[in-house]
Amino acid sequence: EKLLLCPCHQSTFDVLDGARPVFGPATRPLPQLPLAVDDEGYLVATGDFDEPVGGGFWDRGQ
Repeated sequence: EKLLLCPCHQSTFDVLDGARPVFGPATRPLPQLPLAVDDEGYLVATGDFDEPVGGGFWDRGQ
C-alpha cells in the first residue's frame, strides 16, 4: 500500500488505487497527470490533467 499525505488538510490518498482518498476531508481522488520516462531518463508529462486541479477555491462566487 502506497499512501500520499497532503500537508494542507492531512488527507491521505492511495496512489496505487487511482489516488482515491482513504482518510481526511478530501472527497474525490487526486487528478492524475499522464507521465512517461523519455529516452534520456527524464520524467515528462505526456498530456494534460483530465479534470480541474485544486479544491474548487477559485470557482467560489461564480
